Amino acid sequence: MAQKRPGMTTAETPSGMLTRTRGPLADDIVRHVERRIASGGLSAGAKLPPERELAAELGVSRSALREALMRLQAAGLVERRQGSGTRIAESARVAETIGRQLGAAGASAAHAAELRDLVEPQVAGLAATRVGPDELAALHTILRGSAGETDPDRSLQLDLDFHLAVARAARNPLLESLCDFTATQTLSARVHSHLDEAGRRLSHHGHARVLAALEDGDAVAARVAMAGHLREIHELIAARAAESRG
Repeated sequence: MAQKRPGMTTAETPSGMLTRTRGPLADDIVRHVERRIASGGLSAGAKLPPERELAAELGVSRSALREALMRLQAAGLVERRQGSGTRIAESARVAETIGRQLGAAGASAAHAAELRDLVEPQVAGLAATRVGPDELAALHTILRGSAGETDPDRSLQLDLDFHLAVARAARNPLLESLCDFTATQTLSARVHSHLDEAGRRLSHHGHARVLAALEDGDAVAARVAMAGHLREIHELIAARAAESRG
């Protein structure tokens, strides 16, 4: 375990054994930080060490760490500001609370994905009955931004933005927090659907179908569109995983 700097509390450092897998190092770092947040080892508002020191603490390259921090920022788990460093975002407080409860129940990323499949179609159906002009405008802005987007990180961020915007349109803060949690817990898998043009296009078209149903105020169509979109993404991720193994 890496040594803590003088004056640093346990909550201020993601130190601890980094579990390595055969996958990309950045994936392992993301999962490590997610687990530390969910377990309460990293609290909302805690400041992380400078990039060079943090990479040394975790025993990773700065490039892998930088990629992981970008993805954590896209997921809303960390905030990075020039001159003030990186902090655990206040929005991570909900993920910490829910994550601790689900962790105690032995929940895994696969469980979170299953929860997402059950919850998000219902949230989309509810949103179809409650969405207003401002929320529709925000969703259209996100959808336009993802059309033809070639940067994987930006595409992933827009994906997260879209799903959270749908949750906000349902106007139930508990459902919004739940969708925020599942987005965080499934991030490591979802990133693979944005690595190439085919995956980004699939995501964009799925979002377009959901938005069309919301505009029509059709709850049934919204649920079907969201369920179909999630199924397509699962199939794509499974295919990518099979390719990497073979």
